[in-house]
Amino acid sequence: MRPLLRTILTSALAGAILGLPILGIGGRALMRVVAHWEGRVPVLTLGGTITVLFAGTMFGVAAGIVFGLLKRYVRNPIVMNVIFLIVCIAFTWRAVNELLPRPRLMFVALTLVFAAAMELFWKRRSSRVITGVPAS
Repeated sequence: MRPLLRTILTSALAGAILGLPILGIGGRALMRVVAHWEGRVPVLTLGGTITVLFAGTMFGVAAGIVFGLLKRYVRNPIVMNVIFLIVCIAFTWRAVNELLPRPRLMFVALTLVFAAAMELFWKRRSSRVITGVPAS
C-alpha cells in the first residue's frame, strides 16, 4: 500500500505544480484572449483570477491522481497515455461546455500541454531513479 500512496501523492503534487502555471495562469490568459476575440470587454478581477488559478491547480491535482493510478496499474505506456488524454479531454470539454467550439478547442489544447508536461515530468523522475540520482 505504501508504494501506491507514494505514487499517488507524487503525481498529485506534480499535477498541482504543473496545473497552476499551465492550467491556472494559462487558462486565465486564454480567457482574456477569448474575450478579445469575441469582442467583449475583458475584465480582470482579483477574485476571478484567484478562482481560475485555484481551479487550474485543483484540476492538476485530480489529473495527477488519475495519472498516478494509471501509471501504477496500466503497464502499456501507449494505452496509459491514451486513457489519461481521454479523461483529461472529457473533463475539460465538459468544464467549458458553454463556450463556442473554437475557444473550447483552445482549452482542450491547453489540457494537452498539461498532459504532455505530466508525462515529461514522470519520465524525468523515472530516469533519475534508474540512474541512481534521488528523485527528491
